[in-house]
Amino acid sequence: MTEPTKGVLPVVGLIGLGNLGNPMALSALAAGYKMVVHSLSKAEATNLLERGAKWVDSVAEVGAQSDVVITVLPAPKHVREIMIGSGGALEQMKPGSTFIDMSTSSVEVAEEIKAVAAPRGIAVMEAPVSFLAKAPIGESRTGASLQIFVGGAEEDFAKHLPLFQALGGMPGQIYYAGLNGAGYGIKVLLNLLWFIHAAGTSEVLAIASKLGLDLRVLQQALCSSPSQSNFLQYDINSVFERGNYDDGFTIDLVCKDIQLGLGLGEKTGIDIPVSRIVEEVHQRALQMYGPKSGEMSVVKLYEDAAGAPFRP
Repeated sequence: MTEPTKGVLPVVGLIGLGNLGNPMALSALAAGYKMVVHSLSKAEATNLLERGAKWVDSVAEVGAQSDVVITVLPAPKHVREIMIGSGGALEQMKPGSTFIDMSTSSVEVAEEIKAVAAPRGIAVMEAPVSFLAKAPIGESRTGASLQIFVGGAEEDFAKHLPLFQALGGMPGQIYYAGLNGAGYGIKVLLNLLWFIHAAGTSEVLAIASKLGLDLRVLQQALCSSPSQSNFLQYDINSVFERGNYDDGFTIDLVCKDIQLGLGLGEKTGIDIPVSRIVEEVHQRALQMYGPKSGEMSVVKLYEDAAGAPFRP
């Protein structure tokens, strides 16, 4: 498929219609993009098909029918299999098309894909995202209000900036990170720090709970201090108010993302004892509550240690 005529929106193929991919596709449809979609279950696409998206039965068909192919998948191994595994999407993509991975993935897999794509004239970019969460977890995932961290050629970034905006990228929050790999680096480090915040906040709340302190007063005081974080101000509220640990993103994926962060530390040669301890704590939560428990299961781990739920 050749590059679309100037002024004509490209056909966008999106693979992976979960808690992130679905609202992104909805946003692009509302902006006038034609969408070709595929996921594990067609049921995940029902709301998109009602709005004009086209379902196809294989990732190869997504590749064949799209100008831009986007993946939003759980882990690097899934991205690799979908793109360059047997029957993968890349095999059917045409010169002049673009592949954009919006998963939290790895540079190593991206380089494998790029090595296959470049001789065929297919551009490869990564653009992992983060929800701009100014609400309790769960509520923040109902729409695509995103930070996007883009790695790839700068001219490709400029070319696809309107698409990133259409997918839900907020003004001033779509970052050109640098060449391939830079976008992944920012997203992995962002996640790593959030998981550090989650563990540290939970530990402080457990101590406060055992001391009999008012957790809302503590939250207000900390949020007005240098200790403030997005986790403390917004994310923890879903636990306080509803006992919701956000199973929209599961603890097994948390542990996968932490391991990606540890891999970056190993690559740089930096000793990262804090991150290793945080991984141990999250692994304990995974073992205690199961791989599909919520991403904030580390909070529950500390609630159990305190002997009571954190319910101000």
